Amino acid sequence: MSFKTMDVGEPPAGTTQKSAIGLCLTLFMVSFHIGIVPAIMPPLVRTFDSNVGYVQSALVLLSLVTAAFAPTSENLSRRFGRQKIFRGGLLLFAIGTLFAAISPTMALFVVNYALLTGIAATPLVSIPWALMDRFYDDKAEKIAFLLLTLSMVAGGLVGSLIGGLIAFEFSWRLAFPIELALIPLIWYLVTHFPAELVARNTPVDWVGGGLSFAGLGLTLLGLSLAGEFGWWEAKKHLVFLSTPLIPFGISIVPVLIGSGLVCFGLFVFWRRQQTQTGRASLVKAGLLSRRTFLNSLVVATLHSALITGLSFNLFQFIPPVLELNSFQTALTVLPYNCAMVIVIVLMVRFINLQLPPRRIVQLGLSIEIIGLLWLVGAIAPGMTRWSLLPGLIITGIGSGLFTSQIGAIAYSTASRVEKPEATGIFNPLQKVGQALGRGILGTVLVSVASIKIVDGVIFELDQTVDAATRQSAITYLQEAIQTFTKTEMRDLFGRLPETVQPALETIITTAALGAMETTLIIILAANLGCLLLTTRLPHLRRLKRHPAT
Repeated sequence: MSFKTMDVGEPPAGTTQKSAIGLCLTLFMVSFHIGIVPAIMPPLVRTFDSNVGYVQSALVLLSLVTAAFAPTSENLSRRFGRQKIFRGGLLLFAIGTLFAAISPTMALFVVNYALLTGIAATPLVSIPWALMDRFYDDKAEKIAFLLLTLSMVAGGLVGSLIGGLIAFEFSWRLAFPIELALIPLIWYLVTHFPAELVARNTPVDWVGGGLSFAGLGLTLLGLSLAGEFGWWEAKKHLVFLSTPLIPFGISIVPVLIGSGLVCFGLFVFWRRQQTQTGRASLVKAGLLSRRTFLNSLVVATLHSALITGLSFNLFQFIPPVLELNSFQTALTVLPYNCAMVIVIVLMVRFINLQLPPRRIVQLGLSIEIIGLLWLVGAIAPGMTRWSLLPGLIITGIGSGLFTSQIGAIAYSTASRVEKPEATGIFNPLQKVGQALGRGILGTVLVSVASIKIVDGVIFELDQTVDAATRQSAITYLQEAIQTFTKTEMRDLFGRLPETVQPALETIITTAALGAMETTLIIILAANLGCLLLTTRLPHLRRLKRHPAT
């Protein structure tokens, strides 16, 4: 195996700081890209005459592509150098974003948004953490990592605000090109890549990459579509040439999940064979076999799913109940994001705080639980945006404390050499958790609301309705809630019999409140489970770096 040192040399004064700013902007841009979609979902669905399930699947696919491609991206970086892979990622990200903005169909949008930008985002997410690790040590390194975390949070926040405003005032297609303006700036700022050994002859495990992607992708895609297509019995069918693709009335979901698990099994077998024969292996067992890393990964991914699902459901719930548009809704949810950002900034200021990281994580989750309990109490008839404010702020404070430390705990077992692989797995899986949170909890919200509305109307009609007709009405209403404008929804409910009209507003409000309360209780219970899982995290006062290899 031949190696050579990258011709970088000593950076001039200020170059490292300039590159660090560019790396923070990189994570801001990727998070902005993801944060736009929930805010522009209704006009996006109407443009393509599609449904929310496919958009949610695109979000899941983007995240899992980024996660599944992470080990392969690291292999490519070792073979060709981080500078080439990083700049290649910037170019591919620009192409995918531009094509997503001009896509004429939902299928092309998914390909451009999820596949192209998903592959491009992999080095753009993992390399900043790896370079910051090389730029700084000790306290400066911890501050740098918190700033990267802050950049990701701020990117998602600005994306949801800007995306909602542009989609409401102009067109969703104009939201994506905004982030392209950052690419030339990032290209200019990120000029210094520390010298490293580049293995020109390192083989790339393409088979392992394909199997890991298929396993993760099919499994998570099945989970994200369960609410729309049904867990076992098909609520709707995938049809090709007027023929259902899956026979016997079975949903596509168990087929996708089963296929994903088979691919996972083949991947495990393939990795074992490659390791035994001394050939290239996509994933090294060392990092993934460390309990601290895996426990931190599970806790962080679950937390990402819960908090993102909460935010997404607020965007679904607030507009019809409080009669606000997308931008006004983003302003209503803003206190949560602001509280989270402020806490992360304060953690940078008090970086030498002697409280163990695990205690900070547990404190954050405990505060989140208090905030969620407040929100459960605030979801009631006559609620206002101000009644949600305390709960959002408290939840944001807890989330900020959790987010500031969970990554440090996960990376505590990774050596400097392993840091790129660790960040390449850890951060994309948080995106996967976020996508699943949107898909699963969003589906629960809409499904429960639709069931309550249909059952309320049936009760007012005082009629007996067969199960098939009831399910058909629920399925239609689920799609309508997520895609219709306010005018279209009024027209839909206006076609109901006159005997229902006097009670209709009460039925809809009660259903929305009940559905949101149900999802909050689910999030609250899962958060308690997340808190119990933190007992398996290391109880360390100062996290020590794993010895370099």
